[in-house]
Amino acid sequence: MRRSTATTEYLKECMGTALLELMKEKPIERISIEEMTAKADVGRSTYFRYFKSKDEVLAFKIMCLWNRFSEEKHIEDYQSDLQTSMRLFFEFCLSIRDISDTLYRIGHQNVILDVYLQVLSPETQDDDVRTYYKQNGTAYLLYGIVNAWILRGYQETPSQMVAILYDLQDIMKE
Repeated sequence: MRRSTATTEYLKECMGTALLELMKEKPIERISIEEMTAKADVGRSTYFRYFKSKDEVLAFKIMCLWNRFSEEKHIEDYQSDLQTSMRLFFEFCLSIRDISDTLYRIGHQNVILDVYLQVLSPETQDDDVRTYYKQNGTAYLLYGIVNAWILRGYQETPSQMVAILYDLQDIMKE
């Protein structure tokens, strides 16, 4: 019997949850696939069918959290309101602070960039090269800004972060 997409997504997210819980107990390098899948109550083959690395599991988990946050906050309703969209983005970043701090502590902050690239970059490099570079550039810009914010200990509020981005935009126009 073939699993539904919803069931598969749930099992993949369970692995992410299990991995994050195990990371509280020991370094990610010492967590075995068997240990993670057992804690998630998922077969080992499910891991190998969908993931190549533990970082991919973590990125998937963050994507699930983003999708849930996006639905709850109705982010699609604010597509034409860039300031609100950006504030909600920073609110999301703040909502996953524990995960981000853990990733930074273990030197796996690249997972955050991977998520931004998944969200903002097109699946394929099509004929619209400007869009392709714009989306990739946006992902790296946001990662750089969020990286600095995390390293500063989230001292600014999400609204202040939006203002900083707007200030940067003005500086870049000069």
